[in-house]
Amino acid sequence: MHPDEYAARVALAEAARRVNRAIRISTTDPDTLRRAATDLAAVADALEQQLHPGPHCQVGLGIPDAFDPDAAPHEVFPFSPVIGPLSPVSPPVHFEVAQDRTVHGTMRLAEPYNGPPWSLTHGGVIAAVFDELLGFASLAGAGGGFTGRLTVHYRKPTPILEDIELRGWVDGQRGRKIVARGEMRHAGEITAEAEGLFIQVAGPLRHVDGEPDESPPGGG
Repeated sequence: MHPDEYAARVALAEAARRVNRAIRISTTDPDTLRRAATDLAAVADALEQQLHPGPHCQVGLGIPDAFDPDAAPHEVFPFSPVIGPLSPVSPPVHFEVAQDRTVHGTMRLAEPYNGPPWSLTHGGVIAAVFDELLGFASLAGAGGGFTGRLTVHYRKPTPILEDIELRGWVDGQRGRKIVARGEMRHAGEITAEAEGLFIQVAGPLRHVDGEPDESPPGGG
């Protein structure tokens, strides 16, 4: 992707995330809301004039020629719905790969990711973050695979609008099966833990003659 297009897409995604948050918490009057809806519909009309037909992938538009697993996580998966800077739905989550191939991260979720009862992160959002965290840990530590199983243990409420620390690592590998684990911490205390099983199979990142070989068994 050309640097100018990349920068323009980053700016557009950032603006969209601002809109998502404002829609969630705005208390403005109905007339302003209706005008905003009209303006957003006009923006959508303009963007929808040219659409990529697919296939679609976290690493880019269409099937990539190659990707660099040693690049920064957000560069490997720029369209990820969890860490992608080009995704309008990605929360503010950031990953880094340490020298020992473990993955460390931070997040500070805004109001659109709230779950019951008050000012707490939705459990499904926590699971999605873990899926990406453990998935990238399996990629960085053992070559990666598709999610076969993800188990999340919710220890304590994970607040929104607070800094949350993330860590993921490979706990073992047997043949094509990779086991990864991860944790979330708030103020030093674990709020959630997860274990994932990732299966190394052919998929969208392994293709012949520009076509995907087969579909993955699960998410990730």
